[in-house]
Amino acid sequence: MLVNKSLNVFNMISFLALIRSSTGFAVRSCISRGRRQIRCYGSKPGSSIPGKILFQNDQTNVLEIDEARLLETLNRIRRHIGYETYGVSLELIGDEEMQEINLESRGVDAPTDILSFPFSEYIEPGTLEPPQFDIPDYYQLGDLLVDVPYVMRRCQEDKEYYEQLDDSDDEEEEDERGVSGAMARIYDAEERIHMLLIHGMLHLVGYDHEDDEDYELMVAKEEEILAELGMLPKQSP
Repeated sequence: MLVNKSLNVFNMISFLALIRSSTGFAVRSCISRGRRQIRCYGSKPGSSIPGKILFQNDQTNVLEIDEARLLETLNRIRRHIGYETYGVSLELIGDEEMQEINLESRGVDAPTDILSFPFSEYIEPGTLEPPQFDIPDYYQLGDLLVDVPYVMRRCQEDKEYYEQLDDSDDEEEEDERGVSGAMARIYDAEERIHMLLIHGMLHLVGYDHEDDEDYELMVAKEEEILAELGMLPKQSP
């Protein structure tokens, strides 16, 4: 259960639901980032007005990304999970900033690929509690941070690993499932970021993988969204 939180328009107390590495890792913590300078607002479920999406790309000199397409993916995920009217923020950052936040939030002095900071508490995975106050600033999912250089390195590392595996007589280990499995042989960093958004967004609405039951529930939902977005890898004949 996440603790209570407070918010003003210009300084949010963010709540960390997930820090995901490529091997999978989840913790709960609370940190004050004080980064937001623009309102992120939404409206009640059922409203015809989509929630605001805040986007900041600090890595334009590192990887050229189709930002419009990325935000469309984020919006499609938000629509699929039933919270299109809730605001959400996405920021693409680098190793140094990610490592600093990772250290502050869970005591790990290393970067990771994605962080999810949920704003709302949840009743059960996929169902958020009604907001504490019926005002636009409280209809929001939270923040997503993606470390672009980290994702790029993992693409290269995985590419080298699977190429060596394919050239050897070794049998491939049992495939991972969900987003982790779908992106294992995707070596394009931009495509991986699209997939990681699915994983991160699900954590914003209460999905987790701390035990087997939670894991099964989460990967099933990931694969459902991957299929809808056409991101599931093609099966070998």
